[in-house]
Amino acid sequence: MANRLEKLSSYTRTLRVPGDYPTPAEALAVARDRDRIVLGAATWKGPLVVNAAVELQGAGFNETRVECAPEDGSAITIGPDAKGARISGIAFRHESFAAGADRYSVGLVRGGNAVFVDCRFTDGSGHGLAIIEGGQASVSRSRFADNGWNGVTAFGKGSTLEVRDCESLNNFEHGIE
Repeated sequence: MANRLEKLSSYTRTLRVPGDYPTPAEALAVARDRDRIVLGAATWKGPLVVNAAVELQGAGFNETRVECAPEDGSAITIGPDAKGARISGIAFRHESFAAGADRYSVGLVRGGNAVFVDCRFTDGSGHGLAIIEGGQASVSRSRFADNGWNGVTAFGKGSTLEVRDCESLNNFEHGIE
């Protein structure tokens, strides 16, 4: 019986926000690899940190937004333990612009591995999306616009970026670097 319960506990779960959890941060805090978190149409408060290989699914980038103050960090961070996260249908942005030499990107992949589909990264004080510390990201059908530095960038040893069918508009520096 214990083996069956252990096997059942490893199955994929669908966590709904709102519904099962009031905020995305609370759902992410209990999520484990292969879980799916479905965000309803709303503007959600970040920053969010993904530390598992979850699927984070929004209702579409016009309906589901995650934003935070630029001083608080990135609206979403994919951490080193998120090996295979998938993010779709969400717009990420900073609520305002913070000037200075040290600015957070709207999205950050820090050593983890993520796929972004149908997302928006806008109004960032720093980059729209930054991939660092050996992180890996694949981005498709997404937009990087009106960011303070590059639309999307990958730097540091082992960091990789694949971009397909994306737009990069009105970023202060480069679109894709």
